[in-house]
Formats: sequence, C-alpha cells, structure tokens
Amino acid sequence: MGGEHLITDDETRNIAEGFLAASAWLGDVMWDKEVFGPGSEYHRGFDGNVLDGIEPGEGQRWSWTVAFSDPAGTQQSLSHDRVLEGLKRIVYGELSTSAGLQALRIRQWFTEPTEKRTGLRLSSADCSMICQYALYEKTVFSTGTEELFGKKLDLFEDQRPGVESGGE
Repeated sequence: MGGEHLITDDETRNIAEGFLAASAWLGDVMWDKEVFGPGSEYHRGFDGNVLDGIEPGEGQRWSWTVAFSDPAGTQQSLSHDRVLEGLKRIVYGELSTSAGLQALRIRQWFTEPTEKRTGLRLSSADCSMICQYALYEKTVFSTGTEELFGKKLDLFEDQRPGVESGGE
C-alpha cells in the first residue's frame, strides 16, 4: 500500500464497528486506545495497558484496539494492523468463487483513490468478512445480510408465495 493510498485508523475502526454491529452475539466488547511505533512498549504498564497521561513520542501514533469474546468464550481482539491483515487476505488472496463474489465490493473499495474511498461505506457483511479474515483467515459465520449487486440472491424467487409467474 503506497503512501498515497493509506487506509486510515478511522477507516479500519469503522470496519471493526460494522463487524461488531452485525455480530450481536459477541460478548464483553471493550474499546481502548493504543500507542504504535518504535518504543511504544515503554508506554505500557505491567498489565499491558497504556499508562495514563502518556503522549506519543516521535514516530509514534495513537490508534485503537477492541477486545471481545466469541461464542466459544475465546478472547479475540482487533486493531488497525489486524484489520489491514484481513483486507490484504481478501484483496490479494485466492478466494473460493462464492467468497470472491462477496469480496468484489471490498476489492473495489480498496482500489478507490483515498479521497473517493473515504466517502464510500462498506456494508456490515463486508465489514464482517474483513474482520473474520483478520481473525480466522476465512469466513466462519454469516451475518445474514450478504447481498449480490444490492439484491439478495434467490434462485427460487419465482416459486415463493406472493410472486406472480408466467405459468400461473
């Protein structure tokens, strides 16, 4: 990712927020701020948390982190760098056909120039896919909102009650 196409902390935080909004079954959600950069480990106490009153030094920056538990009770966490990993797996990885179709919007969003991309919103299904690839390197659950080209794909649409077909 070149300097003119950086994905910002705000963009990755929006992706994580979309994932959490679509995943109400995640528990114990806790947001925190994080210091990144050379020597940032010195800004943490023995418990691993950022010390109060700390200001980032030269080459360091504030970012975000979110911790939560999955349905199995396993503690998971996402951060700016971790969401970027999920994006890289989707954009540059080899996906199955069905995952590749869902990833089309994500890939287009990723390739948009920064000034245009920041005005575009990923769907909760897109955010979920990115975060699941960041956490599990694949999609492990559905958000139930996957849509293709703005419409949920239903190959049996003409057989559903209330839909008129030419043969009736």
